Amino acid sequence: MSEVFKIESRPVPAFYCCYLLRSKNRKAFYIGSTPNPARRLGQHNGSSKGGAKRTSMQGKRPWEMTCIVTGFPSKFAALQFEWAWQNTHATRHIDKDVRDARAEEMQKGKKAASPNRRKKRPPMSLEARLKNLHYLLGVESFSRWPLHLRFFAPDVFAQWEKHIAKLKTTLRKSITIQLTPAEIPKLAADVATELQTHFIPEVIRAIPVAYEDCKPYIKKSRLVLEDGRQRSCSVCRKAADDFSSLILVCPVDSCQTVSHLSCLSTKFLGEAGDKDALMPIQGTCPGCHSRIEWAAMMKELSLRLNGEEELKILFKPKRKRKSDNTVESDTGDAQALDGEDEDLDETWMEDLSQDEDAPT
Repeated sequence: MSEVFKIESRPVPAFYCCYLLRSKNRKAFYIGSTPNPARRLGQHNGSSKGGAKRTSMQGKRPWEMTCIVTGFPSKFAALQFEWAWQNTHATRHIDKDVRDARAEEMQKGKKAASPNRRKKRPPMSLEARLKNLHYLLGVESFSRWPLHLRFFAPDVFAQWEKHIAKLKTTLRKSITIQLTPAEIPKLAADVATELQTHFIPEVIRAIPVAYEDCKPYIKKSRLVLEDGRQRSCSVCRKAADDFSSLILVCPVDSCQTVSHLSCLSTKFLGEAGDKDALMPIQGTCPGCHSRIEWAAMMKELSLRLNGEEELKILFKPKRKRKSDNTVESDTGDAQALDGEDEDLDETWMEDLSQDEDAPT
């Protein structure tokens, strides 16, 4: 059963993405995952500690973040997708015929590998990485995740558009694809050199990686569930007691509809004709009839049930500086909940057998 549906002991992360880096100086690429793209890009470019060994060579810096895939329900889910994107020739998340095609491409002009030898990742162009990304976004393994694709490099987006124009198959409608160009401002030459190494585009800095966007929803749910009124499920009409069952609250400000998790899930799956699936993607609120993203409700519920520490930080009063009386944010506390970035190239590959996928 999906991590999102069964409610793990930790809340759904505020943000997690997989990303594709491109070297500005060499024909080199890197696929990774992170809860904080701006911080991670700085690490890869050497402005702060961290980053992967493969990106630490000065000759490859600076690195550019060309695109990100967002909407992962957990860090584990992001790592699954990252490894599959890195190892499309080996992952079991895609069909065997596609894996065999990748392996055949890798073996062109090379001696046949020993049957006991571990499969190596074939060298891939930007086009190949985009093709693999498109394929992964459409496989059954990831079809219930609320994934979205965002490009920052116009030329990479153009290459993506060129590729998908040739295809007969299209991605599911719930996946949004957008271009928000990241440009380095034109500055004096003496500043430009430093920026080329350490500059993090504002469009990447502006990506919300904390739970701030959930704050109004959490406040609203608290008011609805703690007002002392006896409420009933909008689907089955039975008592909806927050202390004895999993209750979902409509995220629309003006709507006070509550539902049992299992009831609303069944309704949403029925609307989409996905009754055999375990987890819906979206559906219509029984009360206000608004379209609701399932992932948004699950994030709020997971925070309400298991996010005591996260909520404590989220609702912690802002401190004021004595000098100028301006508000001081608690970014240190928020970053403490970000989690660490995994470098799958440097650690996970050491422990994989030839026929095993990581992580399963």
